[in-house]
Amino acid sequence: MKKGFAAILAILLLLSLSAMAESPSAPLTLTFVENPTTGYTWQVSTSDEAVLSIQDQGYAADPTPDGAVGTGGTHTWVLLGKAAGDATATFTFGQGWDGGEVDTTVVYTCHIANDLSVTVADVSGIPELSMPDKAAVMLLENPTTGYTWTYQVSSEGILVPEKDVYLQPSETLEGAGGQHLWVWSGAKAGEVTLVFAYARSFEPDVAPEATVTYNFTVAENGRVCLNEIGGDYAAYDPSLATLGD
Repeated sequence: MKKGFAAILAILLLLSLSAMAESPSAPLTLTFVENPTTGYTWQVSTSDEAVLSIQDQGYAADPTPDGAVGTGGTHTWVLLGKAAGDATATFTFGQGWDGGEVDTTVVYTCHIANDLSVTVADVSGIPELSMPDKAAVMLLENPTTGYTWTYQVSSEGILVPEKDVYLQPSETLEGAGGQHLWVWSGAKAGEVTLVFAYARSFEPDVAPEATVTYNFTVAENGRVCLNEIGGDYAAYDPSLATLGD
């Protein structure tokens, strides 16, 4: 009886090992927002094609039931492990021609295991700013002045907070400011407005130095769309201004 039980266990073990050997590797799928009509597209490269390959799944235009043109869409890639090791995948958003302007660069450092599964060890850049299922806000901030950003949400549950971090430049003058990043994911369909106030917490009766509003819509499929930005964003958007003292 014991021998028969041992034989059954051996067979089950062999079947388990066989299934593991035949199981497909786990690739990594990445999707970014893109609008080729603007002249800006994503350029992608891998540091080691023998270790990590990148399959271009193509561009998908967003539905335009009203017949509008130039509304953009999404671009998807699949990162596939080819051999055990480490490699980087670099995504550059800009004008694709020689000498064209570069807007954003995101670098994924990936580890490929023996089973060819791909895991992300590190990310350089802020991919959430380009992900279709994320709402991301970046504002200039200088806590050394006593001013910091707080925000209020018009409707709870539509966006779920994922990240709230202050980014201090690695090399900067003493007392200089940095950038504050917030990231949310779409949780349910609806429209929501975020109102940011730049103020000193120890001056509760003083009007904020600045306010910025963001209006987002979350679709049924989780896609997040920025509808409108209002208030003093031009003075605090990192791409438009430099925060003074």
